Amino acid sequence: MLKKLPVILIVSVVIAVLLNPIISLQVKQIIFAVSLTIKSIVLFLLPIIIFGLLFKTFVKLSENAMKVILLIFGTLICSNFINTFITRYLGEFLYHSSIDFSSGLQQINPLVPYFSFELPCLLKNEHSLFCGMISGWILAVFNRTLALKLSKTIDVCIGKLFAIVSALIPLFIIGFVIKCVAEGTLLSILKGYSQILILFILYSSAYTFGFYLIANKFNFSNTITNFKNMMPAFITGVSTISSALTMPVTIVCAEKSVHNKELADSVIPATVNIHLLGDCIAIPLLAFALLKHYEIPAPTLSEYFIFTCFFVLAKFSVAAVPAGGVIIMAPILEKYLSFTPEMSTLLITIYVIFDPIVTGFNVMGNGALAKIIDNLSLSLTEFGKTKK
Repeated sequence: MLKKLPVILIVSVVIAVLLNPIISLQVKQIIFAVSLTIKSIVLFLLPIIIFGLLFKTFVKLSENAMKVILLIFGTLICSNFINTFITRYLGEFLYHSSIDFSSGLQQINPLVPYFSFELPCLLKNEHSLFCGMISGWILAVFNRTLALKLSKTIDVCIGKLFAIVSALIPLFIIGFVIKCVAEGTLLSILKGYSQILILFILYSSAYTFGFYLIANKFNFSNTITNFKNMMPAFITGVSTISSALTMPVTIVCAEKSVHNKELADSVIPATVNIHLLGDCIAIPLLAFALLKHYEIPAPTLSEYFIFTCFFVLAKFSVAAVPAGGVIIMAPILEKYLSFTPEMSTLLITIYVIFDPIVTGFNVMGNGALAKIIDNLSLSLTEFGKTKK
């Protein structure tokens, strides 16, 4: 299901376009209502998924030495923050550019859902995020055996929840595609955002190469070699659309460029769902495009700074599966960037189209992070020897 999601989206688009003249208005309203209901179910499950993922991650990291944990955490947080924050300037450029996203998007006859069903919010995502981090860390410190056992149980439960979410996502997307086609907005969306995909690929390629250049201490020859070493992982990531599924290949590729292979074996599994270079570029970039699209003011520097902080924190709860990152981020976009539920839904739909290439860059970023942490570890070791 996960691997076939982009294909399902394309098929859904084709079917919706072909059947639009045949399907009655009432049927369209029912399909759209089902889609919104599915979204409500997914949002209801999000706090549970966030807690489970964070609990599992912090228990897993607590098994390592404190210095390694701090090194991994510090480096990946800085990487995610810098990447997300710098993307603001590309987003500002896009927001003030002459690219037109509004053409054909005026909803003269908006599709109204046939019925409405929403589940209550039992726990906010931010509260779930902090609870997962704190409880996972504390339990692992005081009773690691119990923490590991509980982590495995939670891991199984989260896996089942993700299976449910993965099965619902295609149905959710189909409903929104029907809405777009009924309102005549789909073709203009695809036409307008193809330019964003090109911009994303160009910028992400340059940023990733710069990341590897820094990781290799600006040695151009080593950077090219390191880049080539990671190509099998990049291709695998694009094919599987999952950083987690690509992890074994990522580890093998990263080991070719580091001194401490054991450290790379620890870094990549611990950060594969947290350090997502492609997401840190794609989601903010699409956010600015949609703000321009709906003529909503771009965030100020201080507003975007706050958004970036919560965006980086939420990365600890992201599962590297198709659309997993953007679904987790939707509530944050709505709270801190003035997104509407409709904008969040549109962003998710567009993101699914981008997801294969986004995953490829996520994987490349994991390789560079392992290299940087390897360099920092060597530097700290040499510094320790010098002090002695």
